[in-house]
Amino acid sequence: VTHEQNAFPGITTKALCKYVDKVLLAVPEAKKHLKDGPEYTVVGNPIREDIIFADREKARQKFGVGERVCLVSFGGSLGARVLNEAVVDVIEWHHKKDQVHHIHATGKHDVTYVKQLLEQKHLDVQQNPHIDVREYIDDMADCLAAADLVICRAGAITLSELQAQGKASILIPSPNVAENHQYHNAMAMVNRDAAMIIEEKDLTSQLLCKTVEDLFAKTGKVEEMAANAKKMAILDANERIYKIIKD
Repeated sequence: VTHEQNAFPGITTKALCKYVDKVLLAVPEAKKHLKDGPEYTVVGNPIREDIIFADREKARQKFGVGERVCLVSFGGSLGARVLNEAVVDVIEWHHKKDQVHHIHATGKHDVTYVKQLLEQKHLDVQQNPHIDVREYIDDMADCLAAADLVICRAGAITLSELQAQGKASILIPSPNVAENHQYHNAMAMVNRDAAMIIEEKDLTSQLLCKTVEDLFAKTGKVEEMAANAKKMAILDANERIYKIIKD
């Protein structure tokens, strides 16, 4: 038995398909990239319980979101320079309106850089309780639970967590991954109207701001995307995988 977490299978899965009895898939889209032979079963990706059981209202109280729109953005533990630059401009765009609570993780490499960008734009985030810029999100379950919209990369587990919590998202796939698999991960959600996609080559501050603004301008659009993401969720992946191995 082998398991493929991405929508575009990696070389390990492709190689093992010649030898295994069963290939377990996170999403059905992966099957079209694999040869016939073994038995294929969609089981999802295992999700941490704190993600599955996080409480939206408690999380929003924890962060003091109130009636504001809650944005959560991140680019991975090391950070993503282009994403950080665009998000700083999103913060500049919304901070005066005081209608948004924004949690952003810069990643390890860009902590000082993002601080400098904010200072250049005269944004004193230290004095604004509704702009939470930090190096790393270590309470992701609560952050996602509080969020109305998430801006992030398109790693397989991240997307499974968005689905588990039923969250609308703007996905910016990393092009610096094997066989551009994050793009395929993102499109599995985009094709079900569960997310928007902006490829990194197209990413500008103006486009990201406009995409966020347009989503909230369309009544019910964010909620519809969130509901479609929730429909994709597989919350019992552990049990499905275990049962197949046991059988």
